[in-house]
Amino acid sequence: MINNIIAHDTLSKYVEDTCCENGVCVSFEDDINPNSYVIIKVDQFYNSLNIEKRPASIDCLIIRKCLNSGYGLTLVELKNIENSKGFDLENMKSKFGTTLNDFIKNRFRDTLDIDYKDIKLYFVSKQEIYKRDLGLKMEVLMNVRFKFNEKQLMIIPRMPNPTIKKCY
Repeated sequence: MINNIIAHDTLSKYVEDTCCENGVCVSFEDDINPNSYVIIKVDQFYNSLNIEKRPASIDCLIIRKCLNSGYGLTLVELKNIENSKGFDLENMKSKFGTTLNDFIKNRFRDTLDIDYKDIKLYFVSKQEIYKRDLGLKMEVLMNVRFKFNEKQLMIIPRMPNPTIKKCY
């Protein structure tokens, strides 16, 4: 699958080595082979479309080969903000929804729409997620549910540079 993405006429144009935006990044466990994952910059794809109303989309879609078999999927939105005033709730829901329902299920279904063993949705920001009171917007965001391939998914807040772990 990873080789198919790297060789894909369209997707290959949006493959990057890192998942970073404005100094906010994700990292990978040290013993994950860089050849076992691919990072697609979804927002760059949508920004390249010559359409009047571009849908909101996440920053990075990461597909990694699991150790035993199959693939893991991680969707990442990166924001260089320290509180929930820096994001719009509906826009954030739309970003993940567009990526799951349009990018994966529609535009690139032949390549990307498989039964993933592990799926994570990360919202990475500098907002202190270990505080007792996250704020209403963050609480609501964490309770948004997405249905994808018969799985219920929720957005998980993370502090900058969360580590993408191996999947099994």
